[in-house]
Amino acid sequence: MSPLAKEVIRKLSKEQDTQVLVEVLNFYEYLKQKKQKELQKEWVSIEEDNPDAEEIKTCKEYKKSGEDLVPLENLIRELNLDEE
Repeated sequence: MSPLAKEVIRKLSKEQDTQVLVEVLNFYEYLKQKKQKELQKEWVSIEEDNPDAEEIKTCKEYKKSGEDLVPLENLIRELNLDEE
């Protein structure tokens, strides 16, 4: 887990206002979906082209690497919001 993710989780775990937590989680989900849609659009346009060997290699490496995102479910569990 990245240092930023740890810091966000640490600060949010101290938050007492559940409305703030709901807003943060909703915004996080919005950003996550927006980023995924943007990436999908980029990859669709790349895959529609006739890529050269270097582009194919780069695409495969990227797809293997995966995203370094904290799954929303883990964040909810970490903040003990799954008991609501």
